Amino acid sequence: MTETLGRMAPLTISGRQHPTITGEGYRPLDILILTSEAPPIVSGISTCIDRLAKGLTDKGHNVSVLSSVQIRRLTLGEWRFSFFAAHWRRVASELRHFDVVNVHGPIPTMSDIFLRRVSRLPSYSRPAVVYTYHSPIDIRSASRMSARYNAYHQSLALRADRIVASSHYYASQHRNRYGPLVRTIPWGVDVSTSDEFTSSFPAPVRPLTSSQILRILFVGQMRPYKGVETLLAAVAGQDWLELTLVGQGPELSRYQSIARRLSATNTRFLGRLSDAELGMQYQANDVIVLPSVTRAEAFGLVLLEGMASGCVPVASDLPGVRDVAGPTGRIVPPGNAGALRDALRELALDPMRLDELKDASWRAARALTWDRCVSSYEEIFLDAVRSRYAQLHGLAMLPEVDQRVPQTFGTQPVVVEMPANSNGQVQ
Repeated sequence: MTETLGRMAPLTISGRQHPTITGEGYRPLDILILTSEAPPIVSGISTCIDRLAKGLTDKGHNVSVLSSVQIRRLTLGEWRFSFFAAHWRRVASELRHFDVVNVHGPIPTMSDIFLRRVSRLPSYSRPAVVYTYHSPIDIRSASRMSARYNAYHQSLALRADRIVASSHYYASQHRNRYGPLVRTIPWGVDVSTSDEFTSSFPAPVRPLTSSQILRILFVGQMRPYKGVETLLAAVAGQDWLELTLVGQGPELSRYQSIARRLSATNTRFLGRLSDAELGMQYQANDVIVLPSVTRAEAFGLVLLEGMASGCVPVASDLPGVRDVAGPTGRIVPPGNAGALRDALRELALDPMRLDELKDASWRAARALTWDRCVSSYEEIFLDAVRSRYAQLHGLAMLPEVDQRVPQTFGTQPVVVEMPANSNGQVQ
């Protein structure tokens, strides 16, 4: 059995009053989100954190975010090191003010330090811990070291009260008979409220002619694991394809040089776009492509965003990513330019099937809204807090059973003030 939590006075966040959440066993929570990236940094993780924090705040919870925006980090290529350890004493002293900490990882020198040290704190001075697993560390030049770190971090994750993963595959990797409850909560997307795909996207795909080509969109950071080289090799010289690449990053100039060397005149690089401009690109293209080559890509938020605008997803066959793209799109071996080109050609040669997949992709995205994602997180946070409270006070509880049935899947967050601040530059 669990004991209900008492009601709480209205919350005030950044000068705004939030209504008290009423109901049996229900009160606003004080939540700390610990993550590597948050706004103003631009990335998929940052977007997820922003939507999660705003959604929970809109539900009346008091949300704080602690990230590399407050605690600086050192970036050396694909290696990133946080100075979190230097701030641990300060962070630990503040934990008693929170009901639950949502740790996102793995973040070397950040999430691992937190999980290891928080378990050593007195039980009465630490909150419930919900660990969100994003993707394994997968650096090609250090595969053995990456594997060892992933195994170590996975053992640390078992110290959390609950574990969340965005795909069933990665959720299964963390299940342990004597470990914490594990849930699958996919990330979300904004979708049209229209009941019919054709009313939102009235121009159906017509048979290809010399003036009609398959329009492909890539959205992401220009980093090695994204597989942009493979994508450029797949589309170069194919006059029936038109590729648009959106995003910035350290490899942008190199990829532009590769495109010129391959005479890929059917490609264009647009750099970073505003949300409105990006939305227009999603609607103007037929396919959203994600050719990532390592397991550092574990979900593919851009796939979901493209699907919500009627794009067919074409992505690498990677854990998690295939769960998003597979049902209504095409998956191909990572790093295989020929297979990627063949998948695109198959779609180009069958416009009727392409149109059907567009409709199916749009409908699939409708089930994965941000509201459902935030509500699922709220549910698991409340469950973790109640469970921890019951354990601390010696209340009898039935053994917890891991989830076996697949789950269907707004205000600026407050940040914890830390002494060392970075400039929040785009990574």
